[in-house]
Amino acid sequence: MDAVKPIKLTRAKYFNKDMFFDLSTHTVSEDYPLHWHDFYEIEYIHRGHAIQTINGVEYEVEPGSVALLSPTDFHSYRNVTADDPLTVFNIKFSDLILPAEIRTELCTLSRPLFGMTQRLKPLFDSLYGEYSSTWYGREQYILAGIAQLCILLLRSAKEFDRDSGTSAQEQESSSRSLIQEAVLYIRNRYRGPITVEEVARVVHLTPNYFSEYFKKQTGVKFSSYVQKLRLEFAVSLLKMSDLSVKQVADESGFNSAAYFSNAFKDAFGISPEQFRKSNLRTVSPVQSIIKEIKE
Repeated sequence: MDAVKPIKLTRAKYFNKDMFFDLSTHTVSEDYPLHWHDFYEIEYIHRGHAIQTINGVEYEVEPGSVALLSPTDFHSYRNVTADDPLTVFNIKFSDLILPAEIRTELCTLSRPLFGMTQRLKPLFDSLYGEYSSTWYGREQYILAGIAQLCILLLRSAKEFDRDSGTSAQEQESSSRSLIQEAVLYIRNRYRGPITVEEVARVVHLTPNYFSEYFKKQTGVKFSSYVQKLRLEFAVSLLKMSDLSVKQVADESGFNSAAYFSNAFKDAFGISPEQFRKSNLRTVSPVQSIIKEIKE
């Protein structure tokens, strides 16, 4: 698969200043190029068959396929034909519309959510009916429906992790909630300038105390955590785009290409250029990483 420059889709194109979500149904009748966006997206396949690539991993899509994609995910469709086009139910939304607990869960995901279910279609149909209406409570109904979809997908992912023996350690207590708030803030902003002083203000702690507290709770220093997120994002860019190393460094939040290259080599043992050559054409088998949604 040849490298291409991913298209960036922005909130400004789909959201107005008063509404932070957009619902649409569209047909994809040919291969759709690699793209990413600065908002969350839920896609449900109503008709058609194709291969969807998310962060270099291939997923076979067919009626009932559903994916929840974050602002750090790159995806595209291939093997799409006019004889078997995709009909896609699409929900774009900002995480700002979600309750804090769901926002935190989404921001701590280590992978996109993808799976198979026919049971979500009635919920999508209901949301689209509301979206095209002028009924009382329309916006509140849609916001609640998007939150419900996120809960169902997160619940299914947790069941998958538990059955696979990979569930995350339970995170409870007010101390964990504070760290979750900090992590949420960091994950939404790590591609730009971010400092420990800035995050400390958000959680109402002094910088020194927050720095020590963050390391105690997470096991890593604040700076190391931010750099890890930036390197993970850079890995996706190197695999899925033909951006230069300097452009990858800029998009991932690094101040310079030289610093990025050194950090990358320290983390992975090879340079960004070597990584791209050895990984660009590598994709994993078609797979699903969430369970069938249960009623």
